[in-house]
Amino acid sequence: MPKPCAADQCAEAAVASFDDRAVCRAHFLASAYGHLESIASRIHEPNFHENNDESAARCLEQCMREATNIACAAEPPGNLERAQLLDILLWASELYGCLRRGPRVRARIPIWVRCEASEGPWEEKSETHMLSAHGFSFLCRHELSKDQVLTCVRLDTGRRLDARVVWVRAKESGEIEAGLEFLRRDDFWGFESGAGVAAFPSISTAKPIARR
Repeated sequence: MPKPCAADQCAEAAVASFDDRAVCRAHFLASAYGHLESIASRIHEPNFHENNDESAARCLEQCMREATNIACAAEPPGNLERAQLLDILLWASELYGCLRRGPRVRARIPIWVRCEASEGPWEEKSETHMLSAHGFSFLCRHELSKDQVLTCVRLDTGRRLDARVVWVRAKESGEIEAGLEFLRRDDFWGFESGAGVAAFPSISTAKPIARR
């Protein structure tokens, strides 16, 4: 006999395990959507990846796993619930792809950035603050906004790649600190080739910041 749903005053049978509770379809859908909305609203905040990557990854993996199990169960869901399960699966997968993978390192790499802004293009030289395989943060003297696309060039190697602004933060100095995410997979910093830290003469001596 199936377990009852652990939600208060629910007489439905449990079909999934979520948040350490056995829940029915309706309460799985409600809980999963709540978690996805919470993660989506915070995932581009500057400190999100430092503090929440591991827990968010576990939650998203559970959403995808349980949504798949319910959709493929012997007693199939109705059309509306099937559509909601597919929506959860796709949304969780998209968010999972946004999680930072791998460590970050502090490094000062000279860069040149250019923005084709509607009010007029601009460009400036700067240097990186923090690197990851998927992007970097830096200080900028021009105004930036989320989702702007910048052309980024490493002045030490000449490598060029476009990146999207995912967060911005004003500094007391008047500069803007921004986090950028590369638009395509490319070993821009030499991590995958094994060059890594050894390739950066200006890199700081700080150890990589491990994911929590």
